[in-house]
Amino acid sequence: MSSKLPSILIGAAVYVLLGLLASVLSSMGSAAGMFAGILSCVTVLLAAATAVWHYTSTNALTISGGQGAGMGVVVGLVGAVIAGSLSLLLIQLGVLPDPMDIAREQWRTQGLSEEQIEQMGGWAEAASGPIGIVIGAAVGMVLGAAGGAIGAAIFKKGEP
Repeated sequence: MSSKLPSILIGAAVYVLLGLLASVLSSMGSAAGMFAGILSCVTVLLAAATAVWHYTSTNALTISGGQGAGMGVVVGLVGAVIAGSLSLLLIQLGVLPDPMDIAREQWRTQGLSEEQIEQMGGWAEAASGPIGIVIGAAVGMVLGAAGGAIGAAIFKKGEP
């Protein structure tokens, strides 16, 4: 059985590209932001399934749901760490807007007081940055396992 690494890296690349697209869309306003939220949820599933598809197609074989889930866990972990780190870097460089600035402006528009905004901002900032990457990695691993198992069930090529 050949290495799964190239397929995992392809899946992680799909995760990073779709994740960055979701980041850009989330900064564009409420309608695009809602689509970005949906895209964020589907990104890991698609990335993990892509890794399984690539592996099974390249090697003309079928893998078990457990093997697909294992590949998906790695795709979710690697993709979340790279996408999260890249997003933070692009925010720091000013390429992407700071989501906290956008959130604060939305809260002001909704009529929240500065005290309420600061309280909510504290919670949101606690879940961003490096802690957000850890949270994203955990979610990515869980959703990646699901996407990999689904991919293994869909992309059957030969005898398991």
